[in-house]
Amino acid sequence: GLCLLFRGTNSLFLLDEPETHFNPDWRANFISRLRESLIDPDGVSQEMLITTHSPFLISDSTPDKVLLFDRDPGDGKVQITHPDYNTLGASINKITMSTFDKRETIGGRAQAVLESFRTRFEQGDVSDELIDDIHRELGDSVEKILLVKAILNQRDQGDGEAQG
Repeated sequence: GLCLLFRGTNSLFLLDEPETHFNPDWRANFISRLRESLIDPDGVSQEMLITTHSPFLISDSTPDKVLLFDRDPGDGKVQITHPDYNTLGASINKITMSTFDKRETIGGRAQAVLESFRTRFEQGDVSDELIDDIHRELGDSVEKILLVKAILNQRDQGDGEAQG
């Protein structure tokens, strides 16, 4: 609304995590909506500074428009850099891993359940029952697929050794 109200003026907009309470669809379309609201045929200059932790907003921005702030835990100094990859159109997982240094793409509780299955596998369980338990307990994720693949690979290696 403010973007439309100040459309014909030279303006600087400062938005602090404006997408915090948006649903995923609104987050994914936020930058597009802002750009549509700020188009001015008269060439009026409007600038916008947005702080965010949302990979959706970063995925809709070019790297030259994205600033990363990183505090050194030792001396407390803050380094400001641009991403070293093309953020425009980058997947949410890529941004989450590269920008926010978050390797897991599932929540903490789901990660704990996955780790309990991984422990069973590491203790030698490669049974159909383990795979069934994994499918029953966990939704689709890269982590789940990789664990099931590791179990099946281990099982195939065991079958190959038994035949050889």
